[in-house]
Amino acid sequence: MSTDVTRVGKPLSREEIAQIEVGHTTVSPAVARGLVVVFLVLIAVPAVVDLIANLRTPGRSYDSWATLAALPKQVRAKAAEQRASGDEVSLGSKILAVNRTLLGGLHAFEDGLADESPVFAAFRPPVQAVLSGWLGVGNERVYQGRDGWLFYRPDIEYVVGLGFLDPVEIHRRRILEREREWIEPLEPDPRGALIEFKRQLERRGIALIVMPTPVKPAMHPEKLASRAGWTVPVQNPSYRAFVDELRRNNVVVFDVADELARASGGETAYLATDTHWRPETMERTAELLGRLIRSEIHFGDAPGQSFRVESRDVTNVGDTAAMLDLPAGHPLARPESVTIHRILTSDGEAWQPSRSADVLVLGDSFSNIYSLASLGWGDGAGLVEHLSRVLERPIDRILQNDDGAYATRARLRQEIASGSDRLRDKRVVVLQFAARELASGDWKRIELPSPDAP
Repeated sequence: MSTDVTRVGKPLSREEIAQIEVGHTTVSPAVARGLVVVFLVLIAVPAVVDLIANLRTPGRSYDSWATLAALPKQVRAKAAEQRASGDEVSLGSKILAVNRTLLGGLHAFEDGLADESPVFAAFRPPVQAVLSGWLGVGNERVYQGRDGWLFYRPDIEYVVGLGFLDPVEIHRRRILEREREWIEPLEPDPRGALIEFKRQLERRGIALIVMPTPVKPAMHPEKLASRAGWTVPVQNPSYRAFVDELRRNNVVVFDVADELARASGGETAYLATDTHWRPETMERTAELLGRLIRSEIHFGDAPGQSFRVESRDVTNVGDTAAMLDLPAGHPLARPESVTIHRILTSDGEAWQPSRSADVLVLGDSFSNIYSLASLGWGDGAGLVEHLSRVLERPIDRILQNDDGAYATRARLRQEIASGSDRLRDKRVVVLQFAARELASGDWKRIELPSPDAP
């Protein structure tokens, strides 16, 4: 295509030439039809393959389709709930609430369909092998570091992101989450919830110890980027201000990241292909936490409880490696081996939590790792078990692998409201959560029922 590059004897600029060329760009009918056919084939082939696979395995259950089938009922229920709210809520807000329910259900259907699809299952591992092997990248959930180390994306975002107490960041998170399907408004700021939790426990005569657990890039930044002069731990810009404010409000904060940095001596503290710490790091944490609890709480002269320790070797593929969905035998999906120390009673029985104990631990997967067998790293050897050994006394626990900002506090409230007062006879509550929850968790305040409530 020829283009006149002059205008009344004056040369045209490059921008004007580009505008002319773009404006006259054409696609022949044959090319257009071909592109449409390719597009339709790319859409239709995975669906046809999935349909054939479904017909050949009639007994198989597909949660994604169950999610889609239940969506109309959920939308109708949300619409009825909004109608019942009367004039207190504007019509626009009611429509948005129903629309969020619809969008949330459709997104859940799409995600479930991708997870269950035979086509996706067949193509993901080889595609990810190319991305991780040739290009050195992970996926939307996992970043590839140095020397085969893998990092969970939210952990990195916590370390390198804006301060979680920055007003701009708090406003951004509130706006972002408002666009998603949340039954209750999200609270990004952790300070109010933790200070109020401390006061509620204090009214019962119970002490609170807050334990933000460092994420892997905070303790091993050298495995993420080759920068000299790292000062470990590497924390979010708001972390120190957060700790200082809690302490000004008389909340005891166990700053385990600083303690581990001083005690590690340069040793590897975390698993290379997993989100969590190594058993040696976890056991050192239990020792340090036990020392802090003894300094804060006087338990009296009751005789200590004796425990036995049993060593066991465990080999497993880490959770971040599993998130990559790599082919079997890929170097990044290599198994790791550790030695755990299971805690047994003096009679040789497996350690068990005690609801009548005067210590309660609320924790997430950092407490469950090496304790919950389904995580793949053994059982009976987690943080709570080792803390029980250090304190030489029984311990009660409420653990949930994710949502450490909110879930365990909510479960505690539910237990008390149902008539099982998990705070009865307690002297201290340890609230353990991954530090990333400070930047990504929901920190709504939770009102605990009073001790005399039915």
